[in-house]
Amino acid sequence: MSNKHAKNGLEKEFELERLILFSDAVFAIAITLLVIDIKFPRLPDNITAKGLSTLFEPTLYQFLGFVVSFWFIGSSWSKHLRLFRLLKKYDQGLINRNHLYLFFIVIFPFTASGFATCIESGVQGASSSGILLGIFLYTFNIACVTSCHFMLCRYILFKRPGLSADDDAPEKKYIDIDAKYTCLMVVIALLLCALVVIVFPGKIQYIGNCFFVLPAMAIYLQWKKKKYRPKDIGDTQAMRS
Repeated sequence: MSNKHAKNGLEKEFELERLILFSDAVFAIAITLLVIDIKFPRLPDNITAKGLSTLFEPTLYQFLGFVVSFWFIGSSWSKHLRLFRLLKKYDQGLINRNHLYLFFIVIFPFTASGFATCIESGVQGASSSGILLGIFLYTFNIACVTSCHFMLCRYILFKRPGLSADDDAPEKKYIDIDAKYTCLMVVIALLLCALVVIVFPGKIQYIGNCFFVLPAMAIYLQWKKKKYRPKDIGDTQAMRS
């Protein structure tokens, strides 16, 4: 009986590991797809310095979108890792929520490409409607990722607390605070953009001003998290040894 119980425990542990490895693979694929769209332009003969600048301008905007998206996906992976290392088992509800979260991660290359193209079009004086669409899709994608991560945290830590380890209460508090305020920050930025479009139609330059609230909110978030930040696992183990 004990051997059967141990076997079931090992099988469950292996299945949980597969869930985490699948999530890591989706993150890796999303980051890889981000850079595939960036192509080095073909250089014509006898190109001037001005022509070189014009030729690389689209690539520059694509690379800017890649850098922003790479940072966000990398940060999301780090938070996902921090949350999932608390797990000791899983259920179907966790799998469903994790799939939804990964869906919005894997479509990042699409919205990032649209974001870079719309920014480039805006610099070139294109119509504001297409530019707004790219900005809103990208911001909406970020809001969906942060919202799904918050739902994952609430499900694991509060709705199904038996899925996670019994200890690590400070770590759980920190993860919850971080997820809640990050989600709130992004959703507020998205709603501000929508409000500006409604109140000031056609004034696309006002949209950028909405994102200036993000640094102030990020500073507040860091201050809010600071008092809840637990010692890292590595530091704790070093102190114990």
